[in-house]
Amino acid sequence: MISIIIPLYNERENIIRYQQDLFPIIDNIALTYNEKIEYIMIDDGSKDDTVAQLRKVANGRLDTTILYHEINRGMGNAIKTGVAASKGEFIITMDADLTFRPADVSKLIEKLRETGADCVSGSPYLQKGLIEEVPPFRLFLSKTVNFLYRLLLRSNITCVSPIFRLYKRQIFNEMKITSSNFEINAEIISKLIMTGKKVVEVPVPLLKRRFGNSKINIIKEIKNYLSLFYKIFRTKYLHKEWI
Repeated sequence: MISIIIPLYNERENIIRYQQDLFPIIDNIALTYNEKIEYIMIDDGSKDDTVAQLRKVANGRLDTTILYHEINRGMGNAIKTGVAASKGEFIITMDADLTFRPADVSKLIEKLRETGADCVSGSPYLQKGLIEEVPPFRLFLSKTVNFLYRLLLRSNITCVSPIFRLYKRQIFNEMKITSSNFEINAEIISKLIMTGKKVVEVPVPLLKRRFGNSKINIIKEIKNYLSLFYKIFRTKYLHKEWI
């Protein structure tokens, strides 16, 4: 089984699309690859009617579990809640706004079967022309952050921060995750690389968000990434425990 984990926060407009742009696409992929799928959707303290919309679009779907946090606790905590509730041998994490296309789940599965990797990560930086209308400052910041991660980790990985990934479930049994927000994706992939796990990337487009606003607080995320840089340096080069 593959567990698809989707954290959500104030995403009602995007959820309305799921009956057309998510469920039938993933269902077809599951049929093509003879995989059983479960969806774990975690509402992270939304202030709109995200939960009500989730219940509406998932009505009658026995493969869908809806969980929620009473207050907003951050993407990292939502993913951890989803992992704890999931049953799959493999776990896919996806964004709620579908800026990474559900159709590209097939690329993750293909690469896993080809390589047997512990993690298959989608990257819009593997090829040119895969990023759609990202503001110049955000693009500069992202490229800078990823360059610094490559230097610290001594890895050729092109993108450490995207949520769009497929993991072997076993890695979550072996790894303690401390991040509570968007930086969780960078923490997980950094720890996988530092412990010698096999991480591979596949090229996937990053589309422009169609509805709603990005939940990323740039200043807060810069601080979080600086903290992660320090933790990586401390763990990899000073041989200290990750704190």
